[in-house]
Amino acid sequence: MESYELKRRIFLLLILIIALLLLYMKLYWLSFGICIIGAAYYFFTTKYKLFKWIREKNLVFTPIVLIMIFLLAIGTRIFLFEIYYIPSNSMGNTLRIGDYVLVSKIIYGPKLPRSPLDIPWLNVFSLLGKDAASKADSIKWKYKRLSGFSSVRRNDVVVFLHPVIKKETLIKRCVALPQDTFRIVRSEIIINSRKLRNPNSSRMDYKAWIKDTLKFYRFADSLNIPVYKALFSGIDDFIKLNLTNRQKGLLTNLACLDSITPDIADPNYPFHLFPGHQNYSWSTDHYGPIVIPAKEMKIEINEINKIIYGEILFKYEDFISDEENGKFLLNNIEVKEYTFRQDYYFMMGDNRHQSNDSRYWGFVPEENIIGKAVLILFSCDHEGWKWNRFMRRF
Repeated sequence: MESYELKRRIFLLLILIIALLLLYMKLYWLSFGICIIGAAYYFFTTKYKLFKWIREKNLVFTPIVLIMIFLLAIGTRIFLFEIYYIPSNSMGNTLRIGDYVLVSKIIYGPKLPRSPLDIPWLNVFSLLGKDAASKADSIKWKYKRLSGFSSVRRNDVVVFLHPVIKKETLIKRCVALPQDTFRIVRSEIIINSRKLRNPNSSRMDYKAWIKDTLKFYRFADSLNIPVYKALFSGIDDFIKLNLTNRQKGLLTNLACLDSITPDIADPNYPFHLFPGHQNYSWSTDHYGPIVIPAKEMKIEINEINKIIYGEILFKYEDFISDEENGKFLLNNIEVKEYTFRQDYYFMMGDNRHQSNDSRYWGFVPEENIIGKAVLILFSCDHEGWKWNRFMRRF
């Protein structure tokens, strides 16, 4: 047997083994995809007369190849990977403005398109006709997510659709999972009564009181620490700093520094944060406790729970009730409890004091999850290429 033919058969056998393994793991869609790859490889390499004849006829072979490339491009973006640009600094040192991030859809399982406008490349054709965009957007398919290798885990960096602003894509860190009890005490995150360790790359705002201004500015400049506010006059002279854990540790022992403390926000704006009600005078540094909704979790339908969960009940659970004489009615029948149909998550940026996240707009439903950020492909901003961030994992 020729060496080429032997290698070809070994490759096809390997494809078959991988497909069977994925089938055993109940990843049926991925197993089917591997089989398609194997079939395409067989088509391009077999000496079978019909396929060989097709490959020799350019008028037949060229359209087939173009269609295959087109379908591969669509399939890759729907089922496998996508690239996202980072437009803000809300993820601190983990991700920076100008980063291009590779997002895996395989890990959590790909979410199938819910309208023609969600299909990459094909959505361009839907915009060609008159009123085509509005018609295409009016078509809504049922939410469906294919199986993946794992569910969302705490501390994963996740890409998702904004739960309030349609079509806006965000990237944040998952800090609380379904059924977790979440709270923040003096800027420390507490999950189920246990303190959550912040990532090393996370940043926070601090107040620093300085003894020797000149020495401090020199040291801050050597560490690329931005100073946001100049020294104030009076006894309470201080400056504001946005620091990583490492930078804060280095500054703590400086002789030119008198003291440094977290810049804790006061709960003065109850309507500014989620759930946006006067009964909850929380701040970004004193927040909760609040229970994250989970699939099959039951809650009592009362005034308090309607304040906290009312928005997602209406928007993502299709629960629309009437209130009469203190009772909640659904189709004129009193409802005393509700069981959630999907999981929800609480997301925060690593730049804790400079991030618009779940503290402002609430829970992220499972159906809004796009994928897990796994790699910084490259980084480029107005200053040019950042080669130190090329192919960087986090």
